[in-house]
Amino acid sequence: MIKKGLAIILLFSSLCLFGLKFYQEQKIDQQNEELISDFFKEEEEKPQEEKKEEYIGVLEIPKISLKRGFYSYSSPLNQVDKNIELISSNCNPHDACHFLLASHSGNSSISFFKHLNLLKLGDEAKLYYENETFIYHLKEIQHVEKNGTISLRTPDVSELVLTTCNKENDTLQDIYIFE
Repeated sequence: MIKKGLAIILLFSSLCLFGLKFYQEQKIDQQNEELISDFFKEEEEKPQEEKKEEYIGVLEIPKISLKRGFYSYSSPLNQVDKNIELISSNCNPHDACHFLLASHSGNSSISFFKHLNLLKLGDEAKLYYENETFIYHLKEIQHVEKNGTISLRTPDVSELVLTTCNKENDTLQDIYIFE
């Protein structure tokens, strides 16, 4: 009888935890959609009554159904444990530079790069930034030792660089270079 009661409690607790995780993921997705909608509104359409953190750009990768905004380099929300993190702050996509973004690739609600491993060379990424759309194509995928730094060559053209943890080896990080 006690085992049956414990089994019911365990089952109920598991269902509650799953429901909570689902609710949190839905809430994060809803907030992202609202912020993306605000990002694409014209300035005169935006209400001026309250000051809130807004995305400064949006990353879209159609093949993996990723469309997620990111905050300015100085924003307290620009952290990999909360959002896609903008690593480089001084890159203009018109120049030959690295526009570097990072995110998790695990199974949590903040693992926005969890499907990057499905990308193939030539796949497209769009960067909406400073009222322009920049279109990139995947040129290189690197798997390098995770040591807190990324060594990149000096680009001849603007590059979008996405980095995340390797799903199969905890000592590696994956780097996706788009031109």
